[in-house]
Amino acid sequence: MNKILIVNDSSDIRLLLSRTLKAAGYAVSEATDDDEIIAPALSYEPDMVLLDVAMARIDGFKALALLKQDPRTQKVPVIMVTVKGHPNDLETVRILGALDYINKPWVHGEVELRVQWALTAVARQREQDRNRLAS
Repeated sequence: MNKILIVNDSSDIRLLLSRTLKAAGYAVSEATDDDEIIAPALSYEPDMVLLDVAMARIDGFKALALLKQDPRTQKVPVIMVTVKGHPNDLETVRILGALDYINKPWVHGEVELRVQWALTAVARQREQDRNRLAS
């Protein structure tokens, strides 16, 4: 069972994402923007992080950069979640290392589909990397 860490300062959004992902068969843990981003990622060892862009205490872009700079968490795939939805934000999160970007409000089934796609893409890339190293 894949483990997803949801980092969001809104308890309503955390609850909605948590229920959605649990119903889709994922194990879920939650963190707020009050939590240091690296500590929850290290303790839970998620297969993926859903990270809010606009949080009160820490900017999601900064949190993403921290995850990607730390060797212990840099390979954990991240999908950003935001209400802002500015086209430049998509480019920024990709440059910082996120796989995808979900705008709030999302359509029914979108979160599950994007998470499944991202986990599959990461697994496929890791398998290709292992095969290249074995050759």
